[in-house]
Amino acid sequence: CVLLALPYACGDVDSAPLFDDRLFVAFPNGESPGGSMVDVGAIDENRMLLLEDGHCPKDHALSACNRPELRAQAAMMGTSLHTLVQMVDNGLGITFIPSMAIEAGILEGTRVEAKPLRSDHGFRRIALIWRRSSPRESEFQLLATVLRRIMRELIPDLESIGPEPEPQPA
Repeated sequence: CVLLALPYACGDVDSAPLFDDRLFVAFPNGESPGGSMVDVGAIDENRMLLLEDGHCPKDHALSACNRPELRAQAAMMGTSLHTLVQMVDNGLGITFIPSMAIEAGILEGTRVEAKPLRSDHGFRRIALIWRRSSPRESEFQLLATVLRRIMRELIPDLESIGPEPEPQPA
């Protein structure tokens, strides 16, 4: 099985959704708009920094915005999220960053300000996927249950998907 951010064209597979990974908009220090969230319409496409074609976080961010012109208007392309964060930190523009990357510390040592994207689809779905014909589906479902439980413990306000784990004896 594979841990993957959806949507992603995988063919004929089964999956177990784990949680939604919220997208944030990253701004150079002092340039973020007021409010606790960023409206899709407030994103300046002329300052947009995106990952190069072929990177799924780029497609997730553009899908969340539902603004196809952002793809054509992107000022510059980066080869990694770390590169984009450094570009933003140096005042070259703004970009999208998934919550998982922020939780992992991608903004540490920078002055980048990140605010959640306000959008009906302002997230990417993290899931386990496997071949539909796999005889190990029950094991993969069990793994998904354990991963959901771990993520709920690590990040209590995470938007988890799927069944609640059964209570464990103390």
